[in-house]
Amino acid sequence: MKKIFKFSLFALFLGFASCDDAIDIVQANELDEEGAYQSVEDLQTGLNGVYASYVPDAGSNGTGDLILFNELFTDGIKRGMDSSGQGNQEYSFTLQPGTQFANTLWSNRYALINYANRLLRAWDRIFPTLESEADIERANQIKAQTLALRGMAHFELLQYFTPEYQNPNSPSVIIMDFVPEITDTFPRNTAGEVFEFINNDLEEAANLIGDFYLRETVTNYEAYYINERVIKAFQARVALCQGNYALAGTYVDAVGADDYYTLSTPPNEVVNPTDPGTYQRMYTEDLTTNENIWTLARKDGDNGVVALFYANGAGIDGSPFFELSYDLFEFYDLDGDGNTDLTDVRLRVLLEGTSEVDNGILLIGKYQGGAFGQNINDIKIVRWAEMLLIRAEVQARAGQLTDAANTLRDLRQSRIVITSPPVNPTIISFDTTNEALRYILDERRRELAFEGHRYIDLKRLGAELGIGIDRDTRDCASFSAPCGLPAGDFRFTLPIPRNEINANPGIEQNPGY
Repeated sequence: MKKIFKFSLFALFLGFASCDDAIDIVQANELDEEGAYQSVEDLQTGLNGVYASYVPDAGSNGTGDLILFNELFTDGIKRGMDSSGQGNQEYSFTLQPGTQFANTLWSNRYALINYANRLLRAWDRIFPTLESEADIERANQIKAQTLALRGMAHFELLQYFTPEYQNPNSPSVIIMDFVPEITDTFPRNTAGEVFEFINNDLEEAANLIGDFYLRETVTNYEAYYINERVIKAFQARVALCQGNYALAGTYVDAVGADDYYTLSTPPNEVVNPTDPGTYQRMYTEDLTTNENIWTLARKDGDNGVVALFYANGAGIDGSPFFELSYDLFEFYDLDGDGNTDLTDVRLRVLLEGTSEVDNGILLIGKYQGGAFGQNINDIKIVRWAEMLLIRAEVQARAGQLTDAANTLRDLRQSRIVITSPPVNPTIISFDTTNEALRYILDERRRELAFEGHRYIDLKRLGAELGIGIDRDTRDCASFSAPCGLPAGDFRFTLPIPRNEINANPGIEQNPGY
């Protein structure tokens, strides 16, 4: 199936709007849910819309979703050369129930959940009428992907709005497995209840998905769809957050069984100086490599992720209002000599080509446009590198420190540009589990920068290790903002948005707000 989703919310919700005035007139041309969903093809159109509603890359001019928030609130960004004050509030660690980022995350994920629940309601009506084996199989695959997306949305809400992940009684978020009435209000469920719900959704999805879009040979399209191994990757994330480390390792093994995924390659400047390597092309050209597990397709007319950092396109002439922080730039030190290494291909991708390093102009380059324009990039949601980082953590927590070091060494080695003479990375070895976990936290920062992980990593792993936010003084001075936030601070959990509290007055606010 050589088809890339051209997602359209309009296609999904064409008929969901109704006239609800004083006499509730039903318009003659109104298309209700039953009319909109009549076949498996209609269910597929609905699924496309559920995919389209997931927008961690959304935002512009200082506002946004997960990709921007994770770097802005922590230590990945400094004020850009053309800043007009964007992001000052969040950079200063000011979070309130009216904070835009909290409201965006809450409203977007619950919108996705609502769309998924509408689709599942239609599925329940249509599935018993199906007769052909092909239609039944396809309908099950549609339900599996919808359940996985619903479970993932609940998981992201849990991560950002739950104070204590591993306390099953900690207040979490609202479980929604049905389409509510507009006047309904609900209390928060506990973390234990939400984890159980997420795990059930993902388990059912795994049982239904079959071999949907699993390749025997490499394709350019597989990574845009949720398949069995994508679901296992979601389950690995959930198990890690829940503290079920052995299970997380089992899921990672299932994702990577039979060497299904491999790491992308760095440039080999000895053999071919003009080839940037598949890792760099994965970002600059949206190349689908064997490292991509799940990627959000972005095409003409879709959200432009470049607008998170620039007013007018990537580059020094694009009016950058955010730049790469000094702290993150100098964090790429492969050989431990105290100097930043551009032989780390990850930094080559992060640093936009027109940057003026000597003048302190560190432009963000991970998203600078691709085949569909200067502002549009596919969004890498899950990569094999992340699974290896989970594996290393599982090994470290099991006391397998040599295995953890070897896993991290293999990942690090795959990111070194091949030069003559070669760069020799720091030898990795650990004497204690905590030493290994600190290294893993650092390597997650390098590997997953600007992909929506840093805030959550500091909340989960940083709190355990006593590591909070500690910015370079040059970075915080650029915003005239505080440089640090201690580990475990209440602001590592977002406030329940004011919009939700106003509409649902019985809901419990998080501590500190």
